[in-house]
Amino acid sequence: MIIARECGDCSKYYRIDYKTQSFIQCPYCKIEKKEFSLDGNIFSQCVFCAGTKFYRQKDFNQLIGCLIVLTGAILVPFTYGISLPILILFDWILYSRVGNMVVCYKCKTEFKNTSVIPDAITNFDHHTAELYETWWHKVLL
Repeated sequence: MIIARECGDCSKYYRIDYKTQSFIQCPYCKIEKKEFSLDGNIFSQCVFCAGTKFYRQKDFNQLIGCLIVLTGAILVPFTYGISLPILILFDWILYSRVGNMVVCYKCKTEFKNTSVIPDAITNFDHHTAELYETWWHKVLL
């Protein structure tokens, strides 16, 4: 499993391959350090923020998807419109082959390459995300 997140101390984004380490530590500042166990249901509570709400999403770079569709749209005048459906189909094929990842609503930690994602973890919900955004604003102010 790969865990990707922004460090709470130095604010740098880092990725850790959990299989090779017994704990999770920010490689930049070495301050943030968390014990993590794959025993039981790892998605019952986030190890970093103790949040209990997670969502699933495709582990697909959204910028690449947008650039593919934008390229198709730019080429429309030169290809008489055929480039857009072809590149959209190409984008969809790429998207369908990519696996899912789990993201914590509260701290935005990403859990990638997980073997099994519980059915209780559903797709992104805007209402739940808004509740956590409101909660973070109260904490920071």
